[in-house]
Amino acid sequence: MAPAPRETKKTLRARSRTARQNAKTEEQPLDRVNRDLAILNMRLHGLTFPEIARKLPESGFKRVSISRIHAIVAKALRSSPNQPARELRQLELMRLDQLQTAHYRQAMTGDASAAQRVLAIIDRRAKLLGLDAGQEAAASLDEARASLINKLEQLARGQQQTKADADT
Repeated sequence: MAPAPRETKKTLRARSRTARQNAKTEEQPLDRVNRDLAILNMRLHGLTFPEIARKLPESGFKRVSISRIHAIVAKALRSSPNQPARELRQLELMRLDQLQTAHYRQAMTGDASAAQRVLAIIDRRAKLLGLDAGQEAAASLDEARASLINKLEQLARGQQQTKADADT
């Protein structure tokens, strides 16, 4: 059996350089967590998705696409219904309040486009707070209430009929 060929110093240096470059470019799980936290923090401070994409490399992280940033924020909101999502929801509500304040006076003076903007803001707020589902639940509750009252009236009539039959 022939001995294995010896690697030259040049080959060893090239292999070492490649390994170092790969180690630098591979994102470790802790790096990803830190990056995601930085993205969420930037979003909490009011930066838009394109602004986050531009600032992320300045913060020492790898460049990330806008769609990936959006996915990271959406996943955080879904998986964390408590404090961070609550803070982001509050931030969005404050922004909606500011927008509504800016257009409300004009809407009340009859400006149709301002009125449309205010209504769109109100609609967005209702969706954000889950108020639209409350309307469906209220309709369902009204139907259940009407059905229950109808059944109670039938029972009351049945008891009156039984009492009348017993008296005769």
